[in-house]
Amino acid sequence: LLRFNSLIYLKEYCSGGKSTASVRGTSSANTAVIWNGININSINNGQTGFNSLTVNLFDAIDVRSGGGSIEYGSGAIGGTIHLNDQLLYNSQKKIENQFVGSIGSFRTYNSLYKFKLSTENLALKLGMSYNESENDYKLLGTDFNNFNGAYNNFNMSVGLAYKINSKAQLKFFSTSYLGERLFSGELPNPTGAKEKYKDFNNRNLLVYNYQKNNFNQQFKLAFLTQEYQYFADKDLEDYNFGKSRRYLINYDVAYKFLSINGKLTSYSEYESIFGKTDQIIEKNRRQFSQSFIYNQNVLNTVFIDLKVRKDYNSDYKVPNSYSIGVKAKTLKNIFLRANASKNYRVPTYNDLYWPGQGNINLIPETAVQSEFAVTYKKNKISADLGVFYISAKDKIVWTPNGDASRPGVWTPINLSNVVNKGIELNLAYAKNYNNHFIDFNVNYSYTEAKNKDTQRFLIFVPKHLFNGSLGYSYKRFSFFYQQLFTGEIFTTESNSKDFILPSFFVSNLGGDFRITKNIKKEITIGFKINNVFNKNYVTQPRRPMPNRNFNININYKF
Repeated sequence: LLRFNSLIYLKEYCSGGKSTASVRGTSSANTAVIWNGININSINNGQTGFNSLTVNLFDAIDVRSGGGSIEYGSGAIGGTIHLNDQLLYNSQKKIENQFVGSIGSFRTYNSLYKFKLSTENLALKLGMSYNESENDYKLLGTDFNNFNGAYNNFNMSVGLAYKINSKAQLKFFSTSYLGERLFSGELPNPTGAKEKYKDFNNRNLLVYNYQKNNFNQQFKLAFLTQEYQYFADKDLEDYNFGKSRRYLINYDVAYKFLSINGKLTSYSEYESIFGKTDQIIEKNRRQFSQSFIYNQNVLNTVFIDLKVRKDYNSDYKVPNSYSIGVKAKTLKNIFLRANASKNYRVPTYNDLYWPGQGNINLIPETAVQSEFAVTYKKNKISADLGVFYISAKDKIVWTPNGDASRPGVWTPINLSNVVNKGIELNLAYAKNYNNHFIDFNVNYSYTEAKNKDTQRFLIFVPKHLFNGSLGYSYKRFSFFYQQLFTGEIFTTESNSKDFILPSFFVSNLGGDFRITKNIKKEITIGFKINNVFNKNYVTQPRRPMPNRNFNININYKF
């Protein structure tokens, strides 16, 4: 979903393996993932693994590039990805069910069930998914199959909203994930792989909201846990582990100034995080943050956002953050957008304490950035063209020669200055011609990310990223075509051409047929062909991605 519909770069350790997201040439730890309004990036590695998220269980996904989301704290430098559950009331009792099942190549099975109940004062949402695969695809250009690549996972989510009265409501969200996957072997000897990984995540959030006239307040309590077990040999019981617990209290209060069409919001947040591994004793990091946001609407033509944030961290002196954004309607159908911000990221526990590799002398990285864009919207067509510039100081990167006393060992260091700059283009078109519906989307980015001291490009940042999709539907039939292009990627600090990941094109094709649709039920069957042209490509060295593969599915709503 994200790979073919946004300018997010997803780095995968083979199909079914760890998958992380990055925006505008920043690292995955510079991309904050926000679940129903709270940052869920791991305290251990600063990232969110997208392999442990079932995105189809969410009702809305919003990608915001740039550093304007300072209220979400550490890591929101490249951008934020928002995963939201929507709980809606209904004047009459309404029940909705949805079941999706699919079967695909390499003995891959996926199933998903969603239930929604809504009344005038109550909204309930339940969701479950289970996925498994032997994942033993052919490694193109070799005599091997993907060895030791099987995975399975189960995800469950609950959402509940209760309207106390016309001014107040209470919401509760909870999600749990349990997964097990084997780590595929690398070429030239993939059959030597024996590793296994188990992980468990649980997130709970309670929200109280009160709104009266121009005044709104919201109180949040959250408890999140993460746990993993790493087995160097899947046939043995010995494993390494990591655990974290996070407690969060958040209070937001907002007031609208109707006479001047403005709004002032205060965000206060306290969190306490405990993290440990079998090799790192438990550490506790505490942080209090205070943010103020002012929004101004000038004659429904100019929209201004001003943000400032101050953090008090038990481990570090965290720099102040700020952001200013302006959007203006200049001509008919044309909008201008400009943003500037200062953001930060504090070192993670792995950065600091990982045995034999951590660096306790790391300091927080800071980034100052700006962007400017022009947007055109008319009827069924829209276009957005923008440029961005990010200057990061003390950027935290892992490198194999970061510490002279540990040659060849991957260690994290602070780089003095890194600059990311680029261009982004988004095009969209949709039109209905007498029941023939066509939609077309294109996204392209050009990114240069350099270490200013060495003038070398950062590793694992593609200069060119392109994706597009074309959809067509007529009555009961619908078809789609997807195209992804990723440019060359450097994998060494020296930018050696001997270790470049080559560019690649990957295409998907699919379609659906609606068997029946009425007020009470809808049944649709579909198919999808991934990597239609059977391209041999990698997103990680020596780890080929799947060859051409097939999937058939059924979607039943009632």
